[in-house]
Amino acid sequence: MLTSPADRYLLAEKAGTEGVWDWDLRAGTLYLSPRFRAFLGLPPSESPGPPDDWLERVHPEDLDWLQAALEGQRGGVALPFHIEHRVRPHVSDDWRWLVCRGMAVCDESQQPVRLVGSVADVTERKLAELQLRRSEERYALAAAASNDGLYDWDLTTGRVYYAPRWTAMLGFEEHAVGDDPQEWLGRVHEEDLIWLTAALDGAGGDGRPFQIEYRMRDARDKERWMSCRGIAVKDAAGTPVRIVGSQADVTDRKLAEQQLRLSEERYALAAQGANDGLWDWRLDQDEVYYSPRWKAMLGYAEDQIGTASCEWFSRVHQEDVDGLRAALDLHLSGERENLQHEFRMHAADGSVLWMLARGLAVRDDSGQPVRLAGSMTDITARKKAEQQLLFDAVHDGMTGLPNRTLLLDRTGLALDRHRRARGKHFALLLIDLDRFKGINDTKGPAVGDLILRTMAQRLEDSRRMGDTLARLSADEFALLLNDVDDVGDALSAARRIAAIVAEPVPLDDHAVVLTASIGVALSATGYDRPEDMLRDAGLAVYRAKQNGRNRVDVFDSTLRRQAMSQMRTEADLRTAVERGQLCLFYQPIVSVLTGRIAGFEALMRWRHPKRGLVSPAEFIPLAEECGLIVPMGRWALQEAVRQLAAWQDRFPRRKPLFMSVNVSSQQFRDDDLLGLVEAVLAEHRIPPSSLKLEITESLLMQDPEKCRELMRAIRDLDVRLSIDDFGTGYSSLAYLQKFPADTLKIDRTFVSAISKGESSAAIVQVITTLAAILNMDVVAEGVETETEAEFLRDIVCTYGQGYLWARPEPAEEAEARLVGESVELGVA
Repeated sequence: MLTSPADRYLLAEKAGTEGVWDWDLRAGTLYLSPRFRAFLGLPPSESPGPPDDWLERVHPEDLDWLQAALEGQRGGVALPFHIEHRVRPHVSDDWRWLVCRGMAVCDESQQPVRLVGSVADVTERKLAELQLRRSEERYALAAAASNDGLYDWDLTTGRVYYAPRWTAMLGFEEHAVGDDPQEWLGRVHEEDLIWLTAALDGAGGDGRPFQIEYRMRDARDKERWMSCRGIAVKDAAGTPVRIVGSQADVTDRKLAEQQLRLSEERYALAAQGANDGLWDWRLDQDEVYYSPRWKAMLGYAEDQIGTASCEWFSRVHQEDVDGLRAALDLHLSGERENLQHEFRMHAADGSVLWMLARGLAVRDDSGQPVRLAGSMTDITARKKAEQQLLFDAVHDGMTGLPNRTLLLDRTGLALDRHRRARGKHFALLLIDLDRFKGINDTKGPAVGDLILRTMAQRLEDSRRMGDTLARLSADEFALLLNDVDDVGDALSAARRIAAIVAEPVPLDDHAVVLTASIGVALSATGYDRPEDMLRDAGLAVYRAKQNGRNRVDVFDSTLRRQAMSQMRTEADLRTAVERGQLCLFYQPIVSVLTGRIAGFEALMRWRHPKRGLVSPAEFIPLAEECGLIVPMGRWALQEAVRQLAAWQDRFPRRKPLFMSVNVSSQQFRDDDLLGLVEAVLAEHRIPPSSLKLEITESLLMQDPEKCRELMRAIRDLDVRLSIDDFGTGYSSLAYLQKFPADTLKIDRTFVSAISKGESSAAIVQVITTLAAILNMDVVAEGVETETEAEFLRDIVCTYGQGYLWARPEPAEEAEARLVGESVELGVA
């Protein structure tokens, strides 16, 4: 029976070639198995000893790395470590190489209490690698093409950008090659095309990087060898959308390789163009020839660099040295056919340059490398372009802020951290600039961009370290706010942002002041996906805008229910439009003096199959928001004119009945309103003056010049125009003179207040007098009492509309009212 961990260690050790160790962090003792003790020259012992039994025998150059690996495990690094180091049992002994593997064992609180692992003697392998590096065999240069030509293939559009150098390598003028892929593929040798196509398909299919060589026809129809590298750029979903890379002319290298195969005594240098530095390394003497161009690329004169290999490696970026040496070792050992490796080097002026080294080994009869030669290309520009492409994929092009993709990624990371560690909550703030579109349309996109960049910089300057500010759309920003104790912290941050947005933005001749509607979503709500958190912040913004803008709103479950209800209502409304569930009610507009019906206002109603009549206050704003108001408005105008024609035919009068139809701002702005009016007049043959289109004061101010032109065109048809809710908006005498309106409709708020105060009565009287001066009709809305009607008669108001005379009613009831009036007058 195995009675102790030591027994199990001994059994495991006998089954393999490795020694084992067990470091008790609490007791500070280290157990070493018999084989490990033998590696260290220690006598056999079953008892744990001090860690110095091991550490004192480690090579000084390796001790820091070993201790760093051990300390990393003690500090909570989750992954096991693997490190090679030298040990020497006694001062007189040779150093031996050990490979050590280990990991931490944690207690219930996830604190490391033990470090356990194994060691193996790899001295023979290390000596073999050293011998390999010192071998006297030679190998030849793999030609490195200079001045790579870049390309960028958009997989969405199927268009390819070819850099000027790309076309120049083939002998074409800069603009002689278009952007069709066949400009490239059509010139590839038919025997090589299948391989190039497979490499491109692989990159475009699963995003694999590739490198391939093939033959192409140049401008003189001569065959040239090209080396092409490429990598896929992926979208947020991980789907490749572009293939970017470079193509180099390696014709000279290929010819050199052919000569090398024909004669084992020669090696070729592929030095296409003067921008590549050449090197030739004699491995047995550790002597390297560096061409003048090699030295000049780094900013050194001919005599400033010697012939030792350290002249190269001492200038390689510290983080890239191991990678370069590993690439060399893999090629020299025969595991890779040639050397090709990218790394950074320090130039004479202190700058860091990206280099591409290519090389090929020349081997003796036994296959051992004796020489290594090749070239080095400065690929700094290409690397910067690749880095810029990666940056652009997750950042906003105008402000440089993270975009939606990066924001969602960081929000997802925050959700993961919160689920794992149960740390502090965080919040997502959605910041929507109020009425920015109007400023952008009025001032122009250049000023709009300036304002956005200014806002982005202000918000970025105020951002706390660790928070993320992103730009999501034209006028929408978002802030991922970490370490939020409660909703009060989030609201304080939101108000601070609102104050920053409200600071004036100076322009050339004046300053612009903006406000922001801000929605807040808290992680405490409980989210699985970052998209859901962003959605809920958007719902809070929507409610903030509905409640008057320039305010902060926090998401709650009520908002989600409202949003779902609104979605259902929108779907039902679309169905209502398609299935004819909309109808028109008609409210009489009467002569205040006689009480007779002069016309009607057509008002839209929705007969819902389950809910019955739905209030216009519920579905009209929704229709305007989702764009349904345009087809609904077209139908309402057509139906109202059809009904008016029928009533005018049945109830002829000296002055025909008129019909007022409301026109939304979207109809006025986006629809072919003039063409619609012409069509309905042509179809129903009513007197054009009996049709009145009602527009609001605020609509006139959105685009005054366009409104004036359209109103004049409609007025030229002899169709009348009414300004609805007059007195609640701008109420400017100047625009009354400027716009060709025929009727003013006094808002119900003034009419209903006639009996409550002299000021409201005075306003009604002023509007009536103003209309008379301008030769315009007046309709007082919302008349509900005889007192109000009497006042309107006293001031000679032309028309009235309100519950005093009739509520809005279906066409049948309105028609019955007309029949009754005709009977009273003895007309029927």
